[in-house]
Amino acid sequence: MKGVMSITSAMVLFAFFFTIMLIYWRPKGMNEAIPATIGALIVIASGAVNVSHLMDISVKVSGAAMTIISTLVMALVLESIGFFHWIASLLAHRANGSGIRLFWYTNTLCFLMTLFFNNDGSIMITTPILLLLLNSFQLKKHQKLPYLISGALIATASSAPIGVSNMVNLISLKIIDMNLYMQTAMMFVPSVLGLLFLLGLLFLVFYHDIPKTLPPMVVPITPRSFFHHPLKDRSAYDEMKVSENKMKMILLFVLTVRLSLFVASYMHIPVEMVALTGSCVLLGWRWYALNM
Repeated sequence: MKGVMSITSAMVLFAFFFTIMLIYWRPKGMNEAIPATIGALIVIASGAVNVSHLMDISVKVSGAAMTIISTLVMALVLESIGFFHWIASLLAHRANGSGIRLFWYTNTLCFLMTLFFNNDGSIMITTPILLLLLNSFQLKKHQKLPYLISGALIATASSAPIGVSNMVNLISLKIIDMNLYMQTAMMFVPSVLGLLFLLGLLFLVFYHDIPKTLPPMVVPITPRSFFHHPLKDRSAYDEMKVSENKMKMILLFVLTVRLSLFVASYMHIPVEMVALTGSCVLLGWRWYALNM
């Protein structure tokens, strides 16, 4: 029995380190899903995980996965219509030549991105947008760091106030049988205070590197300047017209969907169904209104 346990443990450890090594190494650009799948199969073959475990994991993870995927779909739809570039151009305009004002605006953007979507999507989408924004001002490398580092940290930490912004939070809530509404009621205020404290520290640390005055913007921020939708030619963005009023309506819709998640949680309606419905509606609108 002891020998069997040691073999099982050895196989599990091998699968873990093998998977982690290949995920970081990615030989020949290997997709991360391949080593993860192989590692999972090794663990199953070792007998450490049985069918009942798999079913239990599926129940706990499926709802969170659907919610996060639906949220990412909404974020990608918004990205495809240039929504975040519109936001970035607004930030540049509102900054009015002040690097310090831009620092607070960009971190507010990262906070709201995580709040409206999730921390992973926030980092993946806002980092390229911030780079585009900072490159448009032709800032030096050390001048970009305050915006990029603080933005990444704030985007990550902003998943604490509401559980729906992080897949791990959703899974944890499922495990301890706590709903989203209760978690937010308990965590929102202390988490926001912690975020403000963190942002204040970041501002003090990077204060001397933040440019006090921004140079004139050299490259305009447009969807064409950065994003390439796989189903559309880049020139299509020249013809694509999404008015500012429509952008505001879309933002209102996303906010409504986000608030609906908490209402659904309070009323014991599956949160993932609300998120899935919201993403389908947004996808349908894009197909109908923009034919893409």
